[in-house]
Amino acid sequence: MSVNVNRSVSDQFYRYKMPRLIAKVEGKGNGIKTVIVNMVDVAKALNRPPTYPTKYFGCELGAQTQFDVKNDRYIVNGSHEANKLQDMLDGFIKKFVLCPECENPETDLHVNPKKQTIGNSCKACGYRGMLDTHHKLCTFILKNPPENSDIGTGKKEKE
Repeated sequence: MSVNVNRSVSDQFYRYKMPRLIAKVEGKGNGIKTVIVNMVDVAKALNRPPTYPTKYFGCELGAQTQFDVKNDRYIVNGSHEANKLQDMLDGFIKKFVLCPECENPETDLHVNPKKQTIGNSCKACGYRGMLDTHHKLCTFILKNPPENSDIGTGKKEKE
């Protein structure tokens, strides 16, 4: 079952789809944690690294997160329902995925660690702008830029 990336669009033939989050609670008592089983598939549909939405959940819930990239295990400490995480994922999508102009999810993040800024460029409408860096996830993005990001200004590569 897939859902629209922008859940405010109710068109069943909407082009941008993603799988629904599957969360599995493991452990008991003090060591309880929620494993997001299909985070890699969801992140691929959003064109973001799987660590970003997982860390966003940790920031919003006030919980620690763990990433095991080799085994594709993305963990949020505590017991959390899949529906609650899916609703939180909508907040991540609105802030870090959707274009502010055309509301399409065809965006790329560009990190400039020298200026401590995160740029957002849309492949659909051509929008280029800066993200609001007041969210806690922005510090994580600055320290862990996406692999396709243009680091710095790019002037040295052209010379």
